[in-house]
Amino acid sequence: MNEIGRLSEADGQYEFRDPSRNLIVRGEHPEWVLLAAAEVVGNTARLEAESVVEELNAMVEFEAVEPIEVDSAKYALKERFDLIPQCIVTVGKMDYKWAAPEGRAKKQEEFGDQALKRVHDMSLTRADTFLQNDHDGDDATTETQA
Repeated sequence: MNEIGRLSEADGQYEFRDPSRNLIVRGEHPEWVLLAAAEVVGNTARLEAESVVEELNAMVEFEAVEPIEVDSAKYALKERFDLIPQCIVTVGKMDYKWAAPEGRAKKQEEFGDQALKRVHDMSLTRADTFLQNDHDGDDATTETQA
């Protein structure tokens, strides 16, 4: 596994470092730093991918590469930047689906007003016992009075 970047905290400031891009982002809150880093990394990656397509287009004119290589680079660009970002988020033992706000708006029935949707539906039980009272008619919350 390669480490891409690292988020750390020191003296009340949060810092994200990505040595491969010579990138340092600092801020008061971790979510601010991660949002800024994500935007910078995403914009940089898009520019890099677009420049590869432009470079390949120029090389086709000199017959240094085949047009199929341009098509492949264009497909990779579209696949990465046209798709709405989605991830699996694990919190403790539970897995959740996350989609960027644009995706959640398109799938309102799935996400509602939440950023995460549980992957496993805990209400699916073999005997329809989800949230079923296990006591035989006894109300465990009522105390008997003498």
